[in-house]
Amino acid sequence: MKDEEFRHLYELEERFWWFIGMRDITAALLGPAGLGRAAPARAPARAPARALDVGCGTGYMLGWLARAAGGMPVVGLEYSAAAIAFSRERGHPRLVRASATALPFRSASFDLVTSFEVLDELDDDRPAFDELARVLRPGGRLLIRLPALEWLRSSHDAAIETRRRTTLGELAAKLEARGLAVERATYANTILLPLIAAVRLGRRLLPGESERGSDVRPLPTGLRWLEGFFLACLRAEARHLRRPGARLPIGVSALCLARKA
Repeated sequence: MKDEEFRHLYELEERFWWFIGMRDITAALLGPAGLGRAAPARAPARAPARALDVGCGTGYMLGWLARAAGGMPVVGLEYSAAAIAFSRERGHPRLVRASATALPFRSASFDLVTSFEVLDELDDDRPAFDELARVLRPGGRLLIRLPALEWLRSSHDAAIETRRRTTLGELAAKLEARGLAVERATYANTILLPLIAAVRLGRRLLPGESERGSDVRPLPTGLRWLEGFFLACLRAEARHLRRPGARLPIGVSALCLARKA
């Protein structure tokens, strides 16, 4: 992601409707068990539970994950120096600057690993998937969210340097190829998909579309009321996904929760 986008994300991450709604969906998928300590059967005494957020950006999710996990220490890993600086401004003490393709941690170090819209920025994501699986402890969970559906590609993807958009089947297959068992697999941002598709596809006909930048922008003042509606749509999806086995058939994002045997 371009450095100038991190300033923008830092200013919006706490209060923008999309981030709030996606945090609700994350909580729905993880649930109390997913955020807690996951130990395999007949496990001996273990090291204290830890979590890792790969590509932590400006760091708001680090605090959120720590609170949601009942105080579990959360390590943030980020490649961008600009993003690390913003995470430090938020007061996070556990930050590591490194690439997702070469995690500087011992194998089986973490009970929970998350990564939100990060691996899509890599030219080759195979080493990163290998690394995420490697650092998980047996019984640990991995939650990945990636932008979905290549036909939705727009100037938004160019601005945040998305190399690829994925399908849910492709994401699940990459996890299963690393020996991880997929527990939940769903699309998200489903209700708003028709509107988002219409806007993104329609913009391709307009001059200057390639220079528009990220879609993560507040609406004009006169339309700001719509953001409450957008958030309500994501929260409705989160309520649906709290049901065991519930999923959404299509959407702007693809999410998989997987467990290491």
